[in-house]
Amino acid sequence: MALTNPTPLGPWKITVYDQENFQGKRVEFTSACQNIMDCGVDNIRSLKVECGAWAGYEHSSFCGQQFVLERGEYPHWESWSGSNAYHIERMMSFRPICSANHKESKMVLFEKESFMGRQWEINDDYPSLQAMGWDNNEIGSMQVQMRLLGVLPVSRLPWLPVHHGV
Repeated sequence: MALTNPTPLGPWKITVYDQENFQGKRVEFTSACQNIMDCGVDNIRSLKVECGAWAGYEHSSFCGQQFVLERGEYPHWESWSGSNAYHIERMMSFRPICSANHKESKMVLFEKESFMGRQWEINDDYPSLQAMGWDNNEIGSMQVQMRLLGVLPVSRLPWLPVHHGV
C-alpha cells in the first residue's frame, strides 16, 4: 500500500523552470507538488534535481506517464522523457521517492499473462532479464510484494517493460 502523501525520510530538493535551459520562472520544492499550475507554472520545461530521487508525472495528481528523476540537470523535456515511442512534452506533478524495506520485498515474474507459465522470484537489482537467467525479452505478468515506507516506483529495473492502459 503506497502512502498518498508520504513524509520524506531524507532531504529532497528539485527546482523547476517554465522554459527550457533553466530560463523563465523558477520554483524550488522540497516536497510533493500535486499540480504545478497551483504554483503559477503552466508547464515544466526544464528542471534540476539537487537532492534525492523524484517521480515526475505527465498529468496532475500523479497520473499519466511516470518519469524517474535522479540527481542532475534536465535542460529540455527530452532529458527526462527518454527515447521511447511515447514522448511527453510536459510534466505537471511530481513527488519524492521514499524508501521501501527491501529485505521484505520481492517480485515474481511470470512468463505468460494472468500469472501463468514459468515464474521467477527476484529480490535484488539486475541489469537485464538475461542477467537473471530469463531467456525471453518479455514478461507476461508480475506480482510485486513489498513493505512500503513511502512511494516507490519500479525505478531501479530499467529493463522492466511497462505497458500503459493495461
